[in-house]
Amino acid sequence: MDTAKRKAFTSIAFRIPSSEFIRRSETNPGLRQIEGTIALGGGLPIRLVGEVIGAIGVGGAPSGDADAVCAQAGIDKVAGKL
Repeated sequence: MDTAKRKAFTSIAFRIPSSEFIRRSETNPGLRQIEGTIALGGGLPIRLVGEVIGAIGVGGAPSGDADAVCAQAGIDKVAGKL
Protein backbone atom coordinates (compact mmCIF):
# COMPACT_ATOMS: atom_id res chain seq x y z
CA MET A 1 0.00 0.00 0.00
CA ASP A 2 2.82 2.41 0.83
CA THR A 3 4.44 1.86 -2.56
CA ALA A 4 1.17 2.58 -4.42
CA LYS A 5 0.70 5.78 -2.39
CA ARG A 6 4.25 6.88 -3.18
CA LYS A 7 3.68 6.19 -6.89
CA ALA A 8 0.58 8.41 -6.82
CA PHE A 9 2.43 11.11 -4.84
CA THR A 10 5.32 11.07 -7.30
CA SER A 11 2.94 11.34 -10.21
CA ILE A 12 0.95 14.26 -8.82
CA ALA A 13 3.96 16.10 -7.43
CA PHE A 14 5.67 16.16 -10.83
CA ARG A 15 2.47 15.96 -12.93
CA ILE A 16 3.92 13.06 -14.92
CA PRO A 17 3.65 9.27 -14.90
CA SER A 18 5.95 7.77 -12.29
CA SER A 19 7.68 5.89 -15.14
CA GLU A 20 8.73 9.28 -16.53
CA PHE A 21 10.07 10.17 -13.07
CA ILE A 22 12.37 7.13 -13.38
CA ARG A 23 13.85 8.53 -16.59
CA ARG A 24 14.21 12.06 -15.19
CA SER A 25 15.87 10.81 -12.02
CA GLU A 26 18.48 8.88 -14.03
CA THR A 27 19.98 12.19 -15.15
CA ASN A 28 19.16 13.96 -11.89
CA PRO A 29 19.54 11.37 -9.09
CA GLY A 30 18.84 14.00 -6.44
CA LEU A 31 15.16 13.77 -7.36
CA ARG A 32 15.05 10.36 -5.69
CA GLN A 33 15.94 12.00 -2.39
CA ILE A 34 12.65 13.92 -2.27
CA GLU A 35 10.65 12.46 0.58
CA GLY A 36 7.63 10.45 -0.50
CA THR A 37 8.71 9.86 -4.08
CA ILE A 38 9.51 6.49 -5.61
CA ALA A 39 11.13 5.56 -8.90
CA LEU A 40 8.76 2.78 -9.94
CA GLY A 41 6.17 2.63 -12.70
CA GLY A 42 2.48 2.45 -11.89
CA GLY A 43 1.63 6.02 -10.93
CA LEU A 44 -0.39 8.17 -13.32
CA PRO A 45 -1.71 11.71 -13.09
CA ILE A 46 -5.46 12.18 -13.50
CA ARG A 47 -6.22 15.04 -15.87
CA LEU A 48 -9.37 17.02 -16.50
CA VAL A 49 -9.34 19.50 -19.38
CA GLY A 50 -5.54 19.30 -19.43
CA GLU A 51 -5.13 20.06 -15.72
CA VAL A 52 -3.83 17.52 -13.21
CA ILE A 53 -6.55 17.06 -10.60
CA GLY A 54 -5.24 13.95 -8.85
CA ALA A 55 -3.23 10.79 -9.31
CA ILE A 56 -3.51 7.05 -8.97
CA GLY A 57 -0.86 4.59 -7.90
CA VAL A 58 -1.13 0.85 -8.47
CA GLY A 59 1.12 -1.88 -7.13
CA GLY A 60 1.12 -5.64 -7.10
CA ALA A 61 1.47 -6.57 -10.75
CA PRO A 62 4.68 -8.26 -11.91
CA SER A 63 6.03 -4.97 -13.31
CA GLY A 64 5.57 -1.23 -13.19
CA ASP A 65 4.37 -1.31 -16.79
CA ALA A 66 1.59 -3.73 -15.85
CA ASP A 67 0.73 -1.56 -12.83
CA ALA A 68 0.42 1.43 -15.18
CA VAL A 69 -1.97 -0.50 -17.43
CA CYS A 70 -4.17 -1.19 -14.39
CA ALA A 71 -3.97 2.47 -13.31
CA GLN A 72 -5.00 3.62 -16.78
CA ALA A 73 -7.94 1.20 -16.76
CA GLY A 74 -9.10 2.76 -13.50
CA ILE A 75 -8.82 6.27 -14.90
CA ASP A 76 -10.67 5.23 -18.05
CA LYS A 77 -13.46 3.70 -15.95
CA VAL A 78 -14.23 6.95 -14.14
CA ALA A 79 -13.30 9.42 -16.89
CA GLY A 80 -16.92 10.09 -17.81
CA LYS A 81 -17.72 10.99 -14.20
CA LEU A 82 -15.01 13.64 -13.83
